[in-house]
Amino acid sequence: MDHRTTLRSLTIACLFPTLGTALHAQDKSASGHLLNWTNTIVVETDSLVNGRYKLPAHTFTVWEADPGTALNALKAAYAEQGAKFSGSSPLRGMATVAGMGEAPVLLLATTAKDKKAGGARMQVAFAANDSTALPSGGEAAHALAVQVNRAIVQQQIDAQQKIVDKHHGRLEGAQKDQAKAQEKAGKAAEDLEKAKKEKSRLTDKHTQLQKEELKLKERYNATQEAKDLEKLTKMHNKLVKVQEDLAKQIRKEADAQESHNKRQGAIPEAQEAQQGHQVSKEQAVSELEALKRKLEAVR
Repeated sequence: MDHRTTLRSLTIACLFPTLGTALHAQDKSASGHLLNWTNTIVVETDSLVNGRYKLPAHTFTVWEADPGTALNALKAAYAEQGAKFSGSSPLRGMATVAGMGEAPVLLLATTAKDKKAGGARMQVAFAANDSTALPSGGEAAHALAVQVNRAIVQQQIDAQQKIVDKHHGRLEGAQKDQAKAQEKAGKAAEDLEKAKKEKSRLTDKHTQLQKEELKLKERYNATQEAKDLEKLTKMHNKLVKVQEDLAKQIRKEADAQESHNKRQGAIPEAQEAQQGHQVSKEQAVSELEALKRKLEAVR
């Protein structure tokens, strides 16, 4: 390896020191579910204690499930055919099992926690009655193992879909909030513009009246006639009224400016909230699609 290759390797290591950690973190959804199926379903021969009888059985792992959840998944697998289960050690019920003929058979199952696998270990036995196991059953047990593990992943998909729906609702709400913020900002800008125009009009009027009052003062000072005093008094009253209106309009403009600033400031906040919900939704959708691919990989 020449010095340029070494330098390139060092540069990549410095720029991306946490790349491996980031990729590892992406192996799980935000809710903690594994996004990839990397397991191999293996069915092993075993035995199951049914009261005072010990029956040949098969054992397999149900990943990412506690014992109770695994048993519930098994029940759900036969729910469509109306199978009824009772008990817990073992769970028992009559069900039509693929690969075991068309007649219902006695299905017995137990589960135990499997810390190493991060799931549960399930034992199943197919029997004619409490004491007599049916021959073979390995293929049926493997089919059941696939079905139960797929049921667990399907539960994860259902839960993730709810998360996607929640983020979608929040995003829609944020989009509406942003639209409202922009609408209010537009209205505030219009109000500010109106206030400025009215203040400008009153300012011009005030200037004009001041000029007219000055002329009337000069005329009255020259004539000292009552009619000129009356005109001067009327003009002064007009000027005072305009001054009052102008003072009010200045306060209105200040209020309009404050409202405009506030409404404008709300837009970036609304945009930031929308972008945050957009990112969260896209992440949730990405995780949902990964879980769907995971389901297809369970074989």
